[in-house]
Amino acid sequence: MPDQLIKAMAADGRIRVVAAITTNLVAEACRRHQTSPTASAALGKALTGGVLLSESLLKDSKGSLTVRIIGNGPLGGVLVDAKANGAVRGYVAHPDIHLPPAESGTFDVGGAVGRQGTLSVTLDPGSGKPFSGTVELLSGELSDDFTHYMAASQQTPSAIALGIFVGREGDVEASGGLMVQMMPDAGDEIAWRLEQAVRELPAITELLRRGDTLDQILEKALSGFAFEIIERSEHIRFECQCSEDRVMRAIASLGPKEIQSIIEEDGKAEVRCHFCNEEYHLSRQQLEELLAS
Repeated sequence: MPDQLIKAMAADGRIRVVAAITTNLVAEACRRHQTSPTASAALGKALTGGVLLSESLLKDSKGSLTVRIIGNGPLGGVLVDAKANGAVRGYVAHPDIHLPPAESGTFDVGGAVGRQGTLSVTLDPGSGKPFSGTVELLSGELSDDFTHYMAASQQTPSAIALGIFVGREGDVEASGGLMVQMMPDAGDEIAWRLEQAVRELPAITELLRRGDTLDQILEKALSGFAFEIIERSEHIRFECQCSEDRVMRAIASLGPKEIQSIIEEDGKAEVRCHFCNEEYHLSRQQLEELLAS
């Protein structure tokens, strides 16, 4: 099944929802970075959170969003880059970190990320000046932390649920997320009814693993509210913008002396992209041609 995303409105536009299935893009990211199960859970939640925020906050098709999560846990930092066109990429600093399960039996993402630290989001609207917002981590489990960011930095009360299921062989079997937002004119009654519906919603991965569609998940999350689907797409995917040409330009920016030093000392250059873990190998001949140009 392809990854997919839907946007919906409810309560005459006073509730806005974004829901996504991200299993394939998360599986590809985890495969490329060879993440442990705990690291896969953290990276998967961060990637899905980036998808939900980008679909909610980016209006220009050329816009992009960057999420930086820096906690005091052994996982180190987490970085996600999400484009308005649906391309998403990301990585964790220490992909081999694995912790025992939390008391709930789920992956200890909070322990891996850390209970203290920051979540920062940089928005590049595509036209205009980028701007950033930073909040303190609440738990490191990421669902709460993305929710906190939307309320504190974007002044938009939201409920965000992120989930990922990793099988016994370490493969990502299900991943997805849901963001429910209340508009300023929602009112106390709508807020209370929505809070009750979201609180009773089963875990997002439980719903995905039993075969629920995004429409069915919305019906449960918006129980008692009529809603309208305003967008349905399959454009979200794992995609990196790195290329050999970009690597060549990056090495060229080092200057002639540094390139000459690489040729004399190593006779070649090996570059690895942090975002997708792709390796690029440049031969002596390529470096000499670059130096000559």
